[in-house]
Amino acid sequence: MREKLAKLVKDSASKLVSPSLLPEVDISIPQERYGDFATNIVLKLAPIVNKPIFEIASFIAADLSTNNTFEKVEAARNGFINFKLNIKFLQDILFEIIDKDHQYGRSNFGQNQKVLVEFVSANPTGPLHVGHGRWAVIGDDIASLLEAIGYTVEREFYVNDVGNQIDKLELSVKARINGTEIPEGGYGGDYVNRILEDPAIASASAGKQDIRRIILKIMLNEQKASLEKLGVKFDRFFSEETLHKNNKVKDAILKLKMHGVTFEEEGALWFKSQELGDDKNRVLIRANGETTYFAADIAYHADKYERGFDYMIDVWGADHHGYIPRLKAAIQSLGLQVSKFEVIIGQLVSLFRGKEPVRMSKRTGDMVTLNEVVDEVGRDATRFFMTMTSVNSHLNFDLELAKAQASDNPVYYVQYAHARISSIIKEFNDKKTFYECAPNLSKLTHGSERKLMRKLLDYPDEILAAAKRREPHILIEYSKNLAQNFHNFYHQCRVITEDRKLSYSRLTLVSATRIVLRNVLELLKVSAPERM
Repeated sequence: MREKLAKLVKDSASKLVSPSLLPEVDISIPQERYGDFATNIVLKLAPIVNKPIFEIASFIAADLSTNNTFEKVEAARNGFINFKLNIKFLQDILFEIIDKDHQYGRSNFGQNQKVLVEFVSANPTGPLHVGHGRWAVIGDDIASLLEAIGYTVEREFYVNDVGNQIDKLELSVKARINGTEIPEGGYGGDYVNRILEDPAIASASAGKQDIRRIILKIMLNEQKASLEKLGVKFDRFFSEETLHKNNKVKDAILKLKMHGVTFEEEGALWFKSQELGDDKNRVLIRANGETTYFAADIAYHADKYERGFDYMIDVWGADHHGYIPRLKAAIQSLGLQVSKFEVIIGQLVSLFRGKEPVRMSKRTGDMVTLNEVVDEVGRDATRFFMTMTSVNSHLNFDLELAKAQASDNPVYYVQYAHARISSIIKEFNDKKTFYECAPNLSKLTHGSERKLMRKLLDYPDEILAAAKRREPHILIEYSKNLAQNFHNFYHQCRVITEDRKLSYSRLTLVSATRIVLRNVLELLKVSAPERM
């Protein structure tokens, strides 16, 4: 709707100034007493047109008042133009929602451009923790949002199966097998016992298979199972090891050398990242001849470009913020288009039970794993709560609230709205008052009905905004507000009444509301129950 309104405003403003001089039209949502939408275009036009702002605003308002989309278009003295939508326009939206059903809110904004979203990418050296869970949900939601607005999206997990941490895990498992002391900096978590209990380990330790490969397979399968429990599925698990086997790392380093952005010092090969915005230069090849993780990461991202994606999005943990400048510098140095690459930093999660922080697992006395959280509160609550705040903000996750069957639990509140509507529709059909005729939506004039229709209209704009800004929490807020609008309507307007035509009209309204609630929950991979 905002896009449509912006075009109308632009067409009207072009009667005052050449289209080439028109500034961008911003559409906002003002306080309810001013209307449904507003624009400040006049403040931008005034210096160009050289007329008083109220005169410009009045001209545009008068020009747009003839459009039957609006009940009222009003020029304010401060230069803003406020729009109140025609009630019939809002009523007709219900037919559009019911007609489009699952497709309502979706668009072809992305025009099938290819996007790769890489997220989680945890080292296969232990179970996933709650931070990984948040980044998994955020990455998956961003991918879903981009799909909803017309991009072709692939989800990828980068497996760091090379390096010092993998060596330590292998040595730790072997130490357990041999009954010797775990090496310094090794792994002694409870999950190492689970590795030892796997039948494949016995075969590997007898020399029949590569124990390192078996360990990695066990750990990666455990991580995959945790992600699937959360409803996250990847199109590809990309092995770092393949970059070395296929000489991709060597090729990337050679290209950096050819571009003159490397130098040798103390037997090591360095990347001149400091010249390109990093805080210091970075090692590519150590003095002992080993390539660094950074070198492999450069090769990995070069490989992404080679695969022909239009955009590449990485979701990283909060501790990787300083890594962005050096990687972008390397991408630029390879002659690749940096604007195609984007990094989203996912902030950390703190667990609480009410006001009490939860730092350790009751089961192991160690970190709280993603599995433990999902097992305790369920997939729906985990995904909903992980998405509730901006990806740029720290998240306080209250386990007790997530389990509560009460209105102050936001996921319960939203799901209950969907279930309540389902119950209304079932009751309506059970009474056999449903009949084939066009509903008279002109009866939908109550204030709470208008607010509900107005909120339904916003859904396509909310998806587009959430996708463009990479902020899935926008849809969480929208679903909560929509549920609140519905509950307010429900308490003020009886759906099934003696007036059959009014009942059918209100059934149309709640049916459209159920569709939108279901669509937003399904997009976030949260269930939309019919009974609770």
